[in-house]
Amino acid sequence: MTLGQKVREARIARGLTQKQLVGDQITRNMLSRIENDSATPSMRTLEYLAGRLGLPAGYFLSDSRWSDGTSPDGLDEMRRAYREGRFADCIALLEESRSGTTDEGYLLRSLASLSAARSALAEGRLEDARQYADAADYYNRQGMYYSVEIDAEMSLILAECSLQLDPSEFETNAADFEKAVSRIRFQDRYALARAEYLLSTGENELALRLLKDCTVPEAAQAKYSYLFGTALFAAGEDDAALTALQNAEALASDESLLQKIWKALEGCYTKREDYRMAYEYAAKRLK
Repeated sequence: MTLGQKVREARIARGLTQKQLVGDQITRNMLSRIENDSATPSMRTLEYLAGRLGLPAGYFLSDSRWSDGTSPDGLDEMRRAYREGRFADCIALLEESRSGTTDEGYLLRSLASLSAARSALAEGRLEDARQYADAADYYNRQGMYYSVEIDAEMSLILAECSLQLDPSEFETNAADFEKAVSRIRFQDRYALARAEYLLSTGENELALRLLKDCTVPEAAQAKYSYLFGTALFAAGEDDAALTALQNAEALASDESLLQKIWKALEGCYTKREDYRMAYEYAAKRLK
């Protein structure tokens, strides 16, 4: 028997539906494709299914294709199909090749599946779009190249499809989209860059509003506190500005950022007529 036939037989023998077997690891649609031998599982997925079926993973491996991460690349033809926009051809070639179960193969499968889903959605082929997006989700999680951007767009496509195919799924897909978007780290970098630009152009109110809504990772807390303090100072909230700038100074290690913080603190203390502290920060900047 093929790998897919073995999985199906073991599931049925245990009286499990596809929905009961998949749990929260993969989707029912992807399990169906594995059982029909139209998708090749990674070892991680196979071990998960084997565990839920109470069988050793080795039971399914005889005469079956699986990823051990050591296969040669062999993806040139697939890359060509992807570059030429022949996404269905790319996916079909990957399904037929052992190279499709390497980390690079999984990445290409997720990209091709997402592109195919995007095209199907634009053409109104909603069921195809949903299946391709589901495949993009599965392959995106199999190798080492997981992409939160793929996760986000896949969830958005599924949400858009659900509006016409099954509205009851919209909230789940929308929540998955929002969760993925919240993990796109460079959004925070953009927010800080945007706020810094707004402050430089005198748009202090907009900068303050942006910073108040910003969730910043720990690595960027020093810069965030500096910009937040600067915006508060421009808004006349002197005490809050001083607290934010002192926090920025405590967190900062970059010399160029410290110079900006010290200059801002000098301005704060000067406005408060605390000239001794203003002088101290002016001296720090000159050292």
